[in-house]
Amino acid sequence: MKRYSEGTLWYVVFLLTLASTLSFIDRQILNVMIGPIKRDLGGLSDTEISLIIGLAFSTVYSLTTLPLARIADRFNRRNVIAAGIFSWSLMTALAGMANSFWQLFVARMGVGVGEASLGPATTSMLADYYEEHRLPLAYGIVATAPFIGTGLASIVGGPLIDYLEAQPLFVLPVFGEMFSWQTVLVVVGLPGILLALVMFTIREPARTGASADKTEGYSYSELWAFCMERRKYLSYHFVAYLCLSIQGFAFLTWIVEFFVRIHGWSRTDIGLTYGSIAFLFGILGSVWAGFYAGRMLARGRVDAPMRLTMWGTIALGPLAVWMPLIENDWLAITIIIPITFFMAMPPGLSNAALQAISPNRLRGQMIAVYLICVSFLSYLFAPLIIGLMNDYVFGREDAIDLSLSSLAFVNYLIAAICLWLSLKPLEEAVSRVTEFGD
Repeated sequence: MKRYSEGTLWYVVFLLTLASTLSFIDRQILNVMIGPIKRDLGGLSDTEISLIIGLAFSTVYSLTTLPLARIADRFNRRNVIAAGIFSWSLMTALAGMANSFWQLFVARMGVGVGEASLGPATTSMLADYYEEHRLPLAYGIVATAPFIGTGLASIVGGPLIDYLEAQPLFVLPVFGEMFSWQTVLVVVGLPGILLALVMFTIREPARTGASADKTEGYSYSELWAFCMERRKYLSYHFVAYLCLSIQGFAFLTWIVEFFVRIHGWSRTDIGLTYGSIAFLFGILGSVWAGFYAGRMLARGRVDAPMRLTMWGTIALGPLAVWMPLIENDWLAITIIIPITFFMAMPPGLSNAALQAISPNRLRGQMIAVYLICVSFLSYLFAPLIIGLMNDYVFGREDAIDLSLSSLAFVNYLIAAICLWLSLKPLEEAVSRVTEFGD
């Protein structure tokens, strides 16, 4: 493997983490503005706002991620990332011009197209920059993005919304007179255009590992054959992470609204409080998991990513079921601290496991398959399930506590079982990484 300087490695990780953070801010910023959006777009229901947050984004995201991953596996990944950042940032800003359910729905679809380029290209690029035992830490750092993004969106978005709500309609050049949430979308969208240009300061790394010289890449039929030969492991992996992702995104989507409805907090108070927790303990959980998994891999534990995820899930489950049912708001906040730490562990570990079983020219596409099988369904159902349970199962908005708790029980139980069952198949899949295509 070609060695890069420590400065280069950290600079690449920093920029890719920044890009991922921006993508999650643009993706999650609607979560702190559910109330104002529902009001200003004609009194939308929880189900309708869930469709904007989930379905609009996830459908297009999933339809475009595999073609974009194939491009990343064959061509310059840095350029794919830069184009994606520019695209989703522009569409986020344009969402600030939406004045109806369908206009905002379509704008969110555009955000999905841009963000579909990031995950596969980033994961594949890092695998060529870093040595195998250091890769989990790199993934762990980049995987802090959801928590940095959610933290910043909550810390800045909640107070900003409360401030703008107290002001007359805001007027921006070009965009004109705007509601509070429209102003926020423009403010968070435009900086990404500058970041897209900054991405050209990093180089496309030389490809290394199995199939690195296969410049024409793999066909869809070869990708299918690869997955089928490893279907036992991938089935357990995908089901476990689907449950983890659904619960995680449901939590991140509704936690602000939960404290507003159940505990009577303002969006500023819960935004600052949970944003700080997400920022600090989300980073700690993800980085620690990557660091410790790297140490386990260096000692020969090839199942380290999934084993560590299993331990974290077993610790997380009871806390996530209990927290929404606690009457004392500050006790609930205290329990959210370890919940956030354990929630932050799995994403980077998933990438490390999938890259460990994949030849070079399938790395991006394997992440795309994961995103299609896991992220599409989690983005779609995570916001929607809670909205549907509130509207149609319990029949009231303030039943959000029961919805979050019952969903956590089901998801974390299934995830823990599948993670345990995945350990042996993961060892077998890693041992066969050089076989495919020979």
